[in-house]
Amino acid sequence: MNIDQLNHYKQRLAFETDSWDVYEALNRNEPVVVVDGRSAEAYAREHIPGAINLPHREICAETTEALDKARLYVCYCGGSSRVHNLM
Repeated sequence: MNIDQLNHYKQRLAFETDSWDVYEALNRNEPVVVVDGRSAEAYAREHIPGAINLPHREICAETTEALDKARLYVCYCGGSSRVHNLM
């Protein structure tokens, strides 16, 4: 792996996470907000406890301007089986 490749992946990891890291961050009460990007109907059926609903089609400057910029927002929009595994 060359230095350009290494830098590429290092930058990507700064903005990506996995379900285990999110689970651990929530258990440690870190300033993480989970954003469910699915429809309101899917959110109503089931969602990660504490998640807020912001359907991906509605994400824009206006709908996110009130979000606390000091917090880390982790978005998900996976199927219900993925949500169920995190609950």
